[in-house]
Amino acid sequence: KRFSDAERLTHWTVAISVCILGITGLIISYGKYILLPIIGYTLLSWVATFAKNLHNFVAPVFICGLPVMIVLFIRDNFPEKGDLRWILNLGNLFNKTDVETPSGRFNFGEKVLFWWMACVLGLLLCMSGAVMLFPNFEQGRELMQTMNIVHIACAMIMIFLASFHIYLGTIGTKGAYEGMRTGYVDETWAKEHHQLWYEAVK
Repeated sequence: KRFSDAERLTHWTVAISVCILGITGLIISYGKYILLPIIGYTLLSWVATFAKNLHNFVAPVFICGLPVMIVLFIRDNFPEKGDLRWILNLGNLFNKTDVETPSGRFNFGEKVLFWWMACVLGLLLCMSGAVMLFPNFEQGRELMQTMNIVHIACAMIMIFLASFHIYLGTIGTKGAYEGMRTGYVDETWAKEHHQLWYEAVK
């Protein structure tokens, strides 16, 4: 078993909220440039209003779920044996064999995504989003403008990294999606992709 029920529930809660926030955020930011010529003013008004309200109501789910996910996953994302070798091999990017560099429960690439997506970008999005979501604490115009820029910049990077993460977790790495869906991975898959973790479990 690679993921506990709590880890899977928290991951899917955060993942689904990120997808909703990403799509609605893009509509709010770029709808008038991309959607307006296609659907017109009236329909865009309805779509943008729905996107804004959905964005505002899903945001607290992300804000509450992200710290829980960080607590659940952080212990397995610190540097460990095998990480340096993974870095030197560039994650087997140019390896002509199918044998991956031995790694723990998460390889170095997954750890980088965790620290950047969850611990840096995610927390910045929560902080900047909260400032804009609750404008009743005497925030000044300058602070609101700064948080808006921070929020949009972090969101663009998060959307890019999340898309990359979704690709690797589905069609990019066969068997990875099943692990997060059921919590279990095949023994052969575990030995091939995370040999050090497999040996520790055995």
